[in-house]
Amino acid sequence: MIGIRIHGRGGQGAVTASRLLADASYRDGKFSQAIPMYGTERRGAPLVAYVRIDDVRVRERELVHEPDVVIVLDPLLSKKQSVASGLKKGGLLILNSSLPPEKVEIAGDIKIATVDATKIALETLKLPITNTAILGAFSKSVGYPTMESIEKSIRNQFPGRVGEMNIAAIHQSYEEVTPAVQATHTEPVVEESDIAVGGYGVLKDVSSWRVFTPIIDLDKCTGCRACWLFCPETAIQWKDNRPEIEYHKCKGCGICVEECPVKCIAFERVVA
Repeated sequence: MIGIRIHGRGGQGAVTASRLLADASYRDGKFSQAIPMYGTERRGAPLVAYVRIDDVRVRERELVHEPDVVIVLDPLLSKKQSVASGLKKGGLLILNSSLPPEKVEIAGDIKIATVDATKIALETLKLPITNTAILGAFSKSVGYPTMESIEKSIRNQFPGRVGEMNIAAIHQSYEEVTPAVQATHTEPVVEESDIAVGGYGVLKDVSSWRVFTPIIDLDKCTGCRACWLFCPETAIQWKDNRPEIEYHKCKGCGICVEECPVKCIAFERVVA
């Protein structure tokens, strides 16, 4: 049996990725099980999902506490030692990161593979939804499910043009994933607590949730206050008839970017 843990954030498709992996494995003749674990998390909040794959019927129902493989969909979570917690000795960590595996500062007797899934998602889907953009990397690194089965699962989940865009993402990640190498660090660079979940009001600072940061061009701003009105985190304050972002409250949801009628707010990517 192989146990898989998937780390992501709300909106990145971690739960869907677990279902696609389980479905594709079933199409390959395996027995599989997908276990989502989330509650009141909002878009941007850390969450996890689990998958079990075996050649015989899977009868366990608890969470995967000691996974063989960990997949991390979020580039900022990919920097945290906590994602490797519980990973079996010799296990595989597949990270959404622009760094080569030997530059990743995550310690342990584990192997690390990396792929820039955010870049792939932006190129193929035009959105930073990284679940399918990392499944091709999983297939190549682990050896299954087959790409053919993943394609069938994606077409079943996303028929039509959306499905073809996601299939393009899995093929690109299959080609671009770096081969897994032994982790170069034996001890954690910085001791960390578990990855925090919750939202603003529970956490005083959610800036680590952001993959993209909104930047306001005040020369273009007309003072309409649409960004202030629609911001779900009250991260935008109004000073001298101009908006000002309190970045410790901003999780990078992008609502201000979408709602600005004069397009004076733009996203800048946080590269990991």
